[in-house]
Amino acid sequence: MSIATPSIHSGRPPGPKGTLLGGNVRQFRAALLNFLLETAREYGPLASFRIGPRRVFLASGPDLIEQVLVTDAKHYIKHFGARAFKPVLGNGLVTSEGAFWHRQRKLIQPAFLKIRVQSYAQIMAELTDQMLDSWFPGKSVQIDYEFEALTSKIALKTLFDLEDSGDRQRFSGTLKLAFELMNVRLRRIFKLPLWVPTPANLRLQGAVGELDRTVEGFIASGRSRRDIGDDLLSRLLVAQHEDGTRMSDLQLRDEAMTLYLAGHETTALTLAWSWYLLSQNPNVENKLVSEWQHVLMGATPAADQLHRLPYTAAVIAESMRLYPPVYVIGREATDDLELGGYRVKRGYTVLMSQWVNHRDPRYFPEPEEFRPERWENGLAKRIPKFAYYPFGGGQRLCVGSSFALMEAAIILAAVGQRYRFTLDPDAVIGIKPQITLLPANGIPATLERR
Repeated sequence: MSIATPSIHSGRPPGPKGTLLGGNVRQFRAALLNFLLETAREYGPLASFRIGPRRVFLASGPDLIEQVLVTDAKHYIKHFGARAFKPVLGNGLVTSEGAFWHRQRKLIQPAFLKIRVQSYAQIMAELTDQMLDSWFPGKSVQIDYEFEALTSKIALKTLFDLEDSGDRQRFSGTLKLAFELMNVRLRRIFKLPLWVPTPANLRLQGAVGELDRTVEGFIASGRSRRDIGDDLLSRLLVAQHEDGTRMSDLQLRDEAMTLYLAGHETTALTLAWSWYLLSQNPNVENKLVSEWQHVLMGATPAADQLHRLPYTAAVIAESMRLYPPVYVIGREATDDLELGGYRVKRGYTVLMSQWVNHRDPRYFPEPEEFRPERWENGLAKRIPKFAYYPFGGGQRLCVGSSFALMEAAIILAAVGQRYRFTLDPDAVIGIKPQITLLPANGIPATLERR
C-alpha cells in the first residue's frame, strides 16, 4: 500500500486543519520520527493532523509546550497512548491523574531527595565493577543489552533490595514480554477488549499476573522485615500521607512497577546511545577520557566527585539531545482550550516531541552534530525551558531524573576508564521508536582494553 501525502496546515483560527489519510496509521508509525520533524519544520510551531479518527496537534514552539505542561496543565491528562499501558503499570505516577496523582507524587518525592539518591551511588559503582570484572578484551557484546542488564540489576537492588540473579531475570524478562505484547496491541488499528480471550490477550494477562505475584512477594517480604531497609520499597512502605494513612499493596505494586521501568530503561538507553556516539567521535572520547584520568585516576567515581566531571555531564546531555530515550509525550485536553491562538477541543491530543525540539537549529546550531562543547558556558540556562526537556517538564517532571543522571555518569566513567567499544564494521544501527527510543538491531561491538 502506498503512502498518501498527509495534508497538514499551520492553519488559521478556529484551528489548524490537516488530515493523515485513513488507512496509513501503520506507515505513520513506521516513519514517526521523520514525520514529526518534517511537520514541525514545514508547518511551524503548531500543526494539526489526524491519526485514524483522532485529531492531533503537534506543538513544537517552546512557549506552546510550556503552556500545555505548565500553565494549562490542570486541563490536560496523559494521552491515549500512555493510558494504554495501565494493564501493566496500573495507576502509578506515569498513568495516574488529578488529586490521586498529586497525593502519590507528594508521598514518593522524599524518596528521591538528593541525599537519598546519593546513598545509592555505592550500589551503582559496585554492580558496575562486577560487570566490568566479567568482561575481557576481545569479547563481543551488544552494548544496549549489557547496559540494560546492568541498570536492571541496579534498579532491582535499589528498589527491592533484590540480588538473586534468577529472580531478577524472571522479573525483567516477564516485564519485557508484557511491554512487547502491549506494543503489538497498540499497533493494531482495531483492538478487542482485554477480557476477550484471544491468544494475545491471554499471554498478556499471564505476564501481568506473573508480575503481580512477583511484586506482591516483594511487598510481603518488605512488610515482614523487622528493620526498615535502604531500598525504595522499604521507604514507600513506611511513608505516610498527611492524614496518617499509607499506600495500599495495590498502590505499592503500581508504583514499584512504574519506578522499576522508569528507573532503568532511560539510563540504559542513554548509555547505549552515548557509547555509539563516542565510538563515532574519537576526539570527543579522548577529551572525555582525559577528564576521567585527571579527576578519577582510574577509580570508579563517587557521588561527591561528579561535580568535577563537567565534560561527562555535557556528553550525557548531548547524547540525550540527539537520542532522547523519551522522544515524544502527549496530553489530551479535558476542556475546550486555546493554544497559540487556536482552539483545542476537549478530547483532542497535543503531542510534544523531544526528537523535534532537540534538533531546533535556533538553539542547537548544526543540530545533527554530536558536540558536547555546546553545553559549556551555561547553554541550558540560556535557551527556553522547553527547547531541551529529556525528562519532561512541569509538575510531571520525572521524579527520578537526578537518580538517572547520577547513574549514567557513574557508569559511563567507570566503564570508559577500563574499556573502549569498537563497533562491528558491518553493523547497521537503526532506530526503533516504541515507548522509548530503542536501537532497532542492537549495537554490536568488541571490547578493547583502554
